[in-house]
Amino acid sequence: MKRKLMNATLAIAGLFLGFGCSTDDTLTDYEVQQMINNSLEGQWTIVNIAVSKEDWIWNDNKSQWEAVKSLPELTSNIYEEGAQLAYLFLRTQDSGEVQKLLPYVETWSDGNGNIFTETISCDYQLGNPSTVAFFIKESDLYKDPDAQQNYAFRIVLLY
Repeated sequence: MKRKLMNATLAIAGLFLGFGCSTDDTLTDYEVQQMINNSLEGQWTIVNIAVSKEDWIWNDNKSQWEAVKSLPELTSNIYEEGAQLAYLFLRTQDSGEVQKLLPYVETWSDGNGNIFTETISCDYQLGNPSTVAFFIKESDLYKDPDAQQNYAFRIVLLY
């Protein structure tokens, strides 16, 4: 990892030094970004995962809703040397969609003056195939049947 950072630092410094003295400004911002990305040898994979209401299973031992999905794109190399990021989409593209980085935490009122916090998170597990497990947990550990929703997630694997 130190070697990659050193190579990236040298590449970026070379870009600034090499082009800083030049009077020919023909490189676009996109081309510079591509050169930086290539010098970092950065690659990524984006996996969109839909979890339907029916996919959520209640775990009595942990007092949480769980949904496990296959993630064969998660290799041991990515798991050990890369990074995994997960996002939750709220609403839809035509109604003000937003992406929220997991864990996503929201505080709610049940209408009776009771306030609780809901956390949506995930875990990754290597296997054949590898999997991603999504969780919905209420701060009061209540088995809220309204927590089971159709959710769209995005997993970004960096390597």
